[in-house]
Amino acid sequence: MITALCLLLSASLAFTPAPSDALRAKMILMEVAQHGAIDRSVGVNDHGQCKKFQADIFSEAAKGFGLSSSPDVSLYLPIDHADVEVSGRPVGTCWDMPAASAGNPFVEAARFDYDQKLSQEENQAIAAEFLQNARAGDILQMLARYTSGGRGTHTLMFTQPYDPRLTVLHWADSNFANRLIDGVRYGIVRAYQCWDFQEVAGWLASDWHNGATLYRLRDDVVRQ
Repeated sequence: MITALCLLLSASLAFTPAPSDALRAKMILMEVAQHGAIDRSVGVNDHGQCKKFQADIFSEAAKGFGLSSSPDVSLYLPIDHADVEVSGRPVGTCWDMPAASAGNPFVEAARFDYDQKLSQEENQAIAAEFLQNARAGDILQMLARYTSGGRGTHTLMFTQPYDPRLTVLHWADSNFANRLIDGVRYGIVRAYQCWDFQEVAGWLASDWHNGATLYRLRDDVVRQ
C-alpha cells in the first residue's frame, strides 16, 4: 500500500505544472469565465477597454505568484504605450516595458513592423511568420486596420498556441465588439475569438506604419 501511494505521489509531482504555466492557465480560465460580459469602455481606465481588461484579469490571476528574482514585488501587466521617441516604433505597436524588479513579469517574444521597402504581400508574409510565434497565454499589442475597415490599437490574449495544421488563431479580448447603452459605449468580452490566420496577418500588413508585439511570461515566475 505504501509503495502504491508513493508511486501515485511521484506521478502527481511529475505532472505538476510550472508556475508560469499555472498562471497562464489561470488567466485563460478567468477570461473564459467572463465571456459575454459587458463593461464600460469609454475611458482608458474602464474595465471594458481591451488593454485595461487584460491588465485587470492579470492582476487578479497573478495573486499568489511572484518572480524568483524579486519575490516581494507584486506582478502586473504593463500596458502604457511606449513613446515613439523611446521605442522608435509607432505608438500603439508596443508598450513601455519596466524592469522585472518593478513587477513586470513579461518579455518581448516577437515583433512585427511594416517594412516600407517591401510590398504589401511581402509584409503580409512576414506578419504571418510573426503570428506563428503565438502561444497560449501570450499577450498581443497591435496597431492594425481590421476587416471592418476601422484602424486602431488592440490588445488581446491568445488562448491556444499557433497550430500549423489549422488556419485560424484563437484569442480572448474585450471591446473588439462593443455596444452602445444609453449613449455610452460598453466593451463585450469574447473569449472564443477565432479568426483566419492570413486575415489577421492582412490586418497588420494593411498600412505602412502598422506593427505589433507579442509578450510572454518570464520562465522564473514562482508561487509565493
